[in-house]
Amino acid sequence: MNRTDFLSSFIALADTQQTASLTPFDKKLTQQQALHLLRRTTFATNWETVKLFTGKTANEAVEMLLNNAIKNDKPPAPSWKDKSYKAWWTLPKADQQAATDAVYKDVYELNNELKYWWTNEMAKDNVSIREKMTLFWHGHFTTKFAIDQVMPAQLMYRQNDLFRTFHQGNFRTFLEKIILDGAMLIFLNGQDSTKKSPNENFSRELLELYTIGIGNYTEKDVQEGARCFTGWKTNIFSDQWTNQGVYKTFLYGTDHDNAPKTYLGETIGINASVTEEEVYKNEVQGLIDIIIRKRGEVMSLFICEKLYRYFVYSNPQKVNMDIVKEMAQTFRDNNYEIRPVLAKLFKSSFFFDDTNIGIQLKTPSELIVGITKHFDIKSDWKDWVMNTMGQELLNPPNVAGWVGYRKWADTRTYPFGVQQIGYFIWNQKDEYMQIWIKQFDDYEDAKKLTTQICTLFLVKPQTAAQIDKFTKNLLGGSPDYEWYNMVKVAGTVGGRVKYLLSQLIKSPDFHLS
Repeated sequence: MNRTDFLSSFIALADTQQTASLTPFDKKLTQQQALHLLRRTTFATNWETVKLFTGKTANEAVEMLLNNAIKNDKPPAPSWKDKSYKAWWTLPKADQQAATDAVYKDVYELNNELKYWWTNEMAKDNVSIREKMTLFWHGHFTTKFAIDQVMPAQLMYRQNDLFRTFHQGNFRTFLEKIILDGAMLIFLNGQDSTKKSPNENFSRELLELYTIGIGNYTEKDVQEGARCFTGWKTNIFSDQWTNQGVYKTFLYGTDHDNAPKTYLGETIGINASVTEEEVYKNEVQGLIDIIIRKRGEVMSLFICEKLYRYFVYSNPQKVNMDIVKEMAQTFRDNNYEIRPVLAKLFKSSFFFDDTNIGIQLKTPSELIVGITKHFDIKSDWKDWVMNTMGQELLNPPNVAGWVGYRKWADTRTYPFGVQQIGYFIWNQKDEYMQIWIKQFDDYEDAKKLTTQICTLFLVKPQTAAQIDKFTKNLLGGSPDYEWYNMVKVAGTVGGRVKYLLSQLIKSPDFHLS
């Protein structure tokens, strides 16, 4: 089979689905169902976690994932999160170039450190939905550091932490926070928006990409929204706006347009005075209230369709709108709280239907974090592979985020991913692999070990013939009974396990979730 036929075969495997509803799933989770839930809600799992979730009810399992995401301590912040800089143009001319170079050097070095920090957290957060939702919101409220302006990693970290804080909270409050987020202000040019020259970038994306979608607003709404957001700034230099503090958002009143605005057919009135508190209440919160009041149903469908594609099936032509409508109704009924929508979806018979298991193409982050959690791989190597496959964290291709779906497994990304994962595996020490297999039950039995490794890494149950084939890969021609002694020799067992894994990663099932 040539490469194109092979790719077509496993994409076709993912293009099947049936209609269902969000009625509760009232059975205990089988091993396959537990794995399905873990693959969709976390980036990486292990055999111990699979056993923990197998046999739980859907309600118990989902509540654990949602509750842990809230109650578990957030990851410690990077040591440089409050590092500040001098405004280079205020320095003596002879010092300006060196100061400028130092800032831009940090922009790239610290943002790269932040990417490494985040992928490590993705790998560790394997019994909660927090990091999976953090990436969802990063792809929704898209911001990137590789832009013409200075985008400090300190602000990108704060935005990342905002996503982590509100990942299953109230969407209305979340919108208020993102409007005044420092990284967002810089990325979409809100920092420079004044009453004399309102910048429309954020106002447009708020409607088009973040809340209601194209066709549900007018150009006049974009213009009026831009006027509401004038004057907000974030301070990234220690010697500029010194009374505001570094990395804080504030209102520079003389730049704010205080005249009335008409937004989605409603009037936002004049403030008695241009104070930060009044502008925030009347024009930030007031504008969001208008969106929800006038376009609440549209917004709920827009957000829930994105959640559906992220957690159920990313094919834009295969969205089950009956399910999306149920999710959207739940969203509205719960005052735009995100958690009830997630709970309803993940606890449903629809989510656990066999036709929804193993149809989702893994993103590069799922693929690379999922396998490297098990092994010792340098952060810059993992990051390079993800970037090359088209998903660079903190630096999506444009304001719309990643296209996804078949982009994640085309004739370029698929063979590259297989090649690099193979390098990851073969780069491991034999002694480490000898220890690694001990997480599995009955690891001294070749067939049982093979079955469990296949179960962990391959999305569909393997046939007896497939298990026999993979067991032969593990044994390398030796009889089954010799495996008991082979596991005692690191140089032997390490090579055999690595060979088995190198064969598994070529299977279409390895690249689906």
